[in-house]
Amino acid sequence: MGDSSAKMLEGFRKEREFMEKVRQCGGFDVEHLMKAKPGRCNFMALEITKDKPAPRYIVLYARLGIHKYNMIQGTNLELNGIEKYNVFHKIPYSIHFVTAVAKDPAAGGSLVTFQTSFYEEVYGVKRLSCFIARPKPGPHEEDNAYNLWVQSDDESDDESEDKSELPEWPGENAFDDKKHYYVVKKSELRENDWIRVYLELAFLVPNSSIRSLDLSKLVITKVAVYTSDEDMALPNEKLNARNAIFYIKYEYCPNENKDHGCKPTRDGVAIVRRKMDKISGDTTLSFQGDCNWRDIFL
Repeated sequence: MGDSSAKMLEGFRKEREFMEKVRQCGGFDVEHLMKAKPGRCNFMALEITKDKPAPRYIVLYARLGIHKYNMIQGTNLELNGIEKYNVFHKIPYSIHFVTAVAKDPAAGGSLVTFQTSFYEEVYGVKRLSCFIARPKPGPHEEDNAYNLWVQSDDESDDESEDKSELPEWPGENAFDDKKHYYVVKKSELRENDWIRVYLELAFLVPNSSIRSLDLSKLVITKVAVYTSDEDMALPNEKLNARNAIFYIKYEYCPNENKDHGCKPTRDGVAIVRRKMDKISGDTTLSFQGDCNWRDIFL
């Protein structure tokens, strides 16, 4: 074996050893390990400061993790801020570990450290899988983040996992099928602000390289949710179905002043599929739709 091959094997060994230590920490509190990180390892630990705020997608990931936790636990936690995030790149996916601060309105607005992690996959359809979403365990509490990461690794390699394309926007009269579809009321959009998180993620995915992108200029005009579950007592219970497809119409207003050659409001659609595992609670979102807007900005 030549020197170059031996060095390569040694590099792989050091990377495996380092990543095993990262796994033992659940991917979150790894600052004490970073000085020993091998140069070839694609793992990054990033702190949030005033000069380096969290990227938009990290904020959305944190909000999505809190949304998943609220769905399962019946709570109403809200994102208060981002502390730090770690990223591990491993083609064809990346794993993101976000440490945030959540506010609990039911406890007088008390703050809690919240941890959430995601697999970000690209298979033609953008897929985002959340396998950890929880308040950070205390020093004397059991931390199962390592086992959850190992389990999610196995699931990400499962070739039977549905990676099919999402359906097209339904036909004109499809929403009349009340057994399967529910058209969301405007008041419910305010109460369920996670729907906007779904849209912003779907919109950001193909447009993340556009610096002038302003997600606050997205306006939802219509949302319908589809589920195959016919046993729900109330129509709006479809919003909380574990497995559902969300059809979202929206407007994007890139400029406020249309009198000086600015580009007008554009209409678009986003389709988001949600799948939540009944046992583990692992939640996967898949995104598709007419969301590529580079021609508006460039």
